[in-house]
Amino acid sequence: MIGIDWGSSGFRAYRIASDGAVLERRVAASGIASLTPTDYAAVLQQQIGDWLQAEPEAAVLLSGMVGSRQGWREAAYAECPVGPGDLADKLCPVELGDGRIAHIVPGLSCRNAEGIPDVMRGEETQIFGLDLAGDASICLPGTHSKHVQLRAGRIVGFATAMTGEVFALLKNHGLIAAMLEPETGADLDTAAFEAGLALSGRPGGLLHHIFSVRTRRLFNELSGTAATHYLSGILIGHELRVTAWAGRVVIVGTGVLAMRYRKAFAFLGMDADVAPEDAAAAGLYRLGQLAARRTP
Repeated sequence: MIGIDWGSSGFRAYRIASDGAVLERRVAASGIASLTPTDYAAVLQQQIGDWLQAEPEAAVLLSGMVGSRQGWREAAYAECPVGPGDLADKLCPVELGDGRIAHIVPGLSCRNAEGIPDVMRGEETQIFGLDLAGDASICLPGTHSKHVQLRAGRIVGFATAMTGEVFALLKNHGLIAAMLEPETGADLDTAAFEAGLALSGRPGGLLHHIFSVRTRRLFNELSGTAATHYLSGILIGHELRVTAWAGRVVIVGTGVLAMRYRKAFAFLGMDADVAPEDAAAAGLYRLGQLAARRTP
């Protein structure tokens, strides 16, 4: 099969063997934010046209923002609680051309205790790629971090935190931005980061804590780079402290950000595993297999 994780800013395609092994990967900057509804089929041909031609019978499964209202075709949200079989039953068909059909995985919706709705697209496929049968808490850090409760292998609820977006805004605009210097490479100022994590658990609240980035710079208590890591610790600390973690904790992410969250969990006294790479490919394969078994 061919699996595609198509988000707002990026395109990731996987050619997957019948046993689930990833045979080939392709990555492009062709996110949906830069496309119109008439562009999608052409972009697929540009990026993986040779795969489609070489494997005319291969199932094609897409997940992510490609199924949003702003995407190729809206795949209606499935309401929690949801298991992988529920998603396999709700795949949304889309025409590739020449009579070939692909399917889009729907996103998920839920409501918190106050009745406020939340949504995700793409993360559900990564989560089901982990194939966790029991209870777990899943953390998917990013621009809009997701914190997901898994019970007996089903997603029963989740909450979104706009941590990455707020961090980017504060780094690039306004008063705080002038006090910060860019991060260099993967090196983390652990002392500054942990100082931010510690502050997030003290009185004052998030907005007051953010202002301390400015005051600590004014009194030369932090360098510009240290201040950036201190701000990161404040935001991630506030994000993690308001989530009810239960069971095994798994971080779905890669690179520097996943390691930073793992360090934050450890500082807060929790062990967290980092999921293997290609969770999205594994999830697309699993959903594709389930869908194939349901096809008459």
